[in-house]
Amino acid sequence: MMALAEDPAALPGHLDRARSELDQAEAELAEVPLAQLTAVPWLGRNLTATATAVDQMQVLTEEVAPVLSDAAVLLDFETLRLRDPGSTVGEWRTTIEDSVDVIRAAPGAIDRLGEVRTAISEIDTDGLLPAVRDAIEELELALDGAYGRVAPVRKTFSDLQERVRDGIENFDLLDLIRNLV
Repeated sequence: MMALAEDPAALPGHLDRARSELDQAEAELAEVPLAQLTAVPWLGRNLTATATAVDQMQVLTEEVAPVLSDAAVLLDFETLRLRDPGSTVGEWRTTIEDSVDVIRAAPGAIDRLGEVRTAISEIDTDGLLPAVRDAIEELELALDGAYGRVAPVRKTFSDLQERVRDGIENFDLLDLIRNLV
């Protein structure tokens, strides 16, 4: 998630690698007879925790990260300002017009990140194998950090969303500029 702030243009490459690794993990899990093995108390919980983590990371890479990647290209998440709005009112309007889909999708993606974070934090790690427990706890910390960085951005996108809800032509661009600068 650091790439959202530091180099949002590089995110597609990171996402491709993450998707590939998740697909590989999912394929490996599919080879395991989960239904039978989940009945084994000490093994079943580990497999269930792993499957939950893989499923949630799929949600993250398929639903959340692509939207947040586009959002980070539009808006600097640290300063909460448009990255390259242009220097004229016409360029600002074009930037916003070109970004309406991202503006509308970003609050939902941030909410979905919160849901993924909650799902991971609800995994009971007591009694899991150390490797599984450590991976789940590391993932939980990473998601907490990521959510902490993007949650404040939700309001900015919600404000933008309110302004474009009825169409780009129906809001006062000068008010928008004042609010973002």
